[in-house]
Amino acid sequence: MAKGSFQDELEKKATRSLLTRAVYRWESAVIIGLTIVLSVLVPKPFPFWEPWFWAILGGLGEVGLVWTSLTDPEFRAKAVAEIFREKFQSRSVRDAGLRKQVEKAQEYRDRIDQAISRGREGVLREHLQDVSRGINIWAENLYRLAARLDAYLADKMIHDDMRTVDPAIQGLKKRLALEDDDTVKRQISQTIAQKQIQRDNLLKLENVMEQAQFQLESTLTAMGTVYSQIMILSARDVASGRAQRLQEDVNDQVQALQDVVTTVDEVYQSGDTLGMALTTAAQPTPNVPGQARQKGARGN
Repeated sequence: MAKGSFQDELEKKATRSLLTRAVYRWESAVIIGLTIVLSVLVPKPFPFWEPWFWAILGGLGEVGLVWTSLTDPEFRAKAVAEIFREKFQSRSVRDAGLRKQVEKAQEYRDRIDQAISRGREGVLREHLQDVSRGINIWAENLYRLAARLDAYLADKMIHDDMRTVDPAIQGLKKRLALEDDDTVKRQISQTIAQKQIQRDNLLKLENVMEQAQFQLESTLTAMGTVYSQIMILSARDVASGRAQRLQEDVNDQVQALQDVVTTVDEVYQSGDTLGMALTTAAQPTPNVPGQARQKGARGN
C-alpha cells in the first residue's frame, strides 16, 4: 500500500464517521425532538409564524451541530482513533508480547493525535498535523509487522524444520562417507544439497524476523519519544525548526519501518526464492533407504 493511500482512506472514513456520530449525538436527538414538540404544541407562537418555520430552525440547528462536530478537533480525534482500532485490532495478534506492543503503539498514536488536536491553531499545529499523518502510517506498518511476526512465531512447521535440518544434514554426511554404491552416493549428495538450500533459507527467514523484531521495538521507542517531544513543543520552536526536524525524524523512521515490512513480506510471502527452495527441499529423493521425509515450507 502506498504511503498516502492509507492516510487518505483514514481521512475519508473519519469524515463519514463524524457525520454519522454527529447525527446520532444526544444533542441531535434533543433538536429533533424539540422541533417536533414545538411544531405540534406551539405551531403559531407569533401571528407571522408558520408551523413549518420550526422545521427550518430545527434543520439549521442540526446543520450547526454537524458543522461544530466536524470542526471539533477532540471529536475528530476520537473518531479517527475508533476507526484505527477497528481496522487494526490488537486482539487478532495471538502472541502476548506482540499484542502488548501493538496496544502500546495504538495508545501512543491516540495520545499524539489528541495532543495535536488540542493545540492552538497556527504554523506549529500545521507542522504537527503532518507529523500525525506520518504516525498513522507508522502505526499501520507496525501492526503489519507484528502480524507477520505473530504468524512466524505460530508456524510450528518452520520451527520444526529449523530444529531438524542440521541433524539431518549431519546424518546424511555420515551415511555418504560409509556408502560404497555410486548411484546411492549421488542421491545422498543431492539430498544434502537440497537440505543445505533449505537450511540457508530458513536461516535467512530467521534473520529477517529478528531484524523485524528489533525494528518493531525501535519504532515503539521512537513513538514514545515523539509523544514526549510533542508535549514539550511550544510556538517558539517553529522558528528554531524543531517541529520541522521532528517531522523529518518521523518520516525517516516511517521509511525505515516500511523497508523492513517490505523485506518481511517479500521473504515470508513470496513464492520465489524461499518458497521454491523449501518446496524443492521438501521433495523426497527416491531409492535412498531410510531417508527421512522432507517437510515443505508452509505458506502464510
